[in-house]
Amino acid sequence: MQGLRVRVSSKGTKTFVLRKRQGAKVHNLTLGTYGPRFGLAEARRKARIYLNDLEAGKGAPPPAKRARAKGGTFRQLIPTYLDSKKDLRSHSEIKRIMDGYVMPELGDRFADTVTRGEITELIDNIAATAPTMARAVHAQLSAFYTWAMPRLDKLEANPCRDAGRPPRPKARDRVLTEAELKALWAVAEDEANPWGPGLKLLMLTGARRDEVFSADRDEFDLKANEWTIPADRAKNDVVHFVPLPAVAKAVVEAVPEVEGSGKLFPTRTKAGQADRGPSGFSKAQARFREKLNKVLDREGGPHWTLHDIRRTVATGLQRLGVRYEVTEAVLNHVSGARGGIAGVYQRHDWKDEKRAALEAWANELDRIVRGTDETNVIKLERA
Repeated sequence: MQGLRVRVSSKGTKTFVLRKRQGAKVHNLTLGTYGPRFGLAEARRKARIYLNDLEAGKGAPPPAKRARAKGGTFRQLIPTYLDSKKDLRSHSEIKRIMDGYVMPELGDRFADTVTRGEITELIDNIAATAPTMARAVHAQLSAFYTWAMPRLDKLEANPCRDAGRPPRPKARDRVLTEAELKALWAVAEDEANPWGPGLKLLMLTGARRDEVFSADRDEFDLKANEWTIPADRAKNDVVHFVPLPAVAKAVVEAVPEVEGSGKLFPTRTKAGQADRGPSGFSKAQARFREKLNKVLDREGGPHWTLHDIRRTVATGLQRLGVRYEVTEAVLNHVSGARGGIAGVYQRHDWKDEKRAALEAWANELDRIVRGTDETNVIKLERA
């Protein structure tokens, strides 16, 4: 292309320039610096546009502005992306995935240069130890690229679309045995706040992990023995009423208040975060498993998670003869008997039935924890 040149600095930097004479005036236009994002083809395309403009009498283009601060790297784009998601309940989880898995590997990369092969490699590395998390990272990266495409001219397609990801894991069916429940209560007795009381509430109510550990104190009406989880904290955005058996009420009453915090279990790791629940669940869960195996005097044992406690409570309620609809209500599920068209017309809150069910489960858990060997009794504290 006539007039297209390369200027090389003393430091070796190569810059494309266009020289064009118009009558007595000579234009020397800087097109861009040579590199992975600006090669000969891009320089020719830009030069052709400038030549057409000059020949059409539009004059020389204004001097190129410096790249805007937001740029195109993950490190520059993700803060804006997270800000666009700030109203979502999943915002903290999106941020955790981006900070923990995406930024360490791709933070300084330009988002529109990452290939599906590189996405696949990243996901495969995570899947080697955490396949479920690998799927979550893939989903969040794909959502990020959907958001980024209108903002990146050179991003022609979402690289996550055809990238590999691990298959959906099989639905878990792990239920703790009575021996494991008894041992887990002993573990809870040995754990300090928040883990000990939190474990007990999981076992007594069947509530979700974050519902327990991120609970606010004002959600509890201990005079009425009630716990109301607001819609913005419930997974399905439905207010959840949890009747508290006497032993569960006693657990809540025994948790000391932390000045300046409205949380039942405020974090103690960082200053200024008294209104957040605890973190570090992975390490805590590993410790619980180790202690439980020690109580049972066994090596290893079947793997279990905190969410399996919830399934164990549901299974226990069914074993006690609690109606399926009531069990669903205790778990705050909106599927099954409470979903679809049935959920539209069936508006009963099952309040009394849930109270009876959880009282029955507390008595059953008391029986399990006490066991039949009176020389090794672990009592549920009721005061």
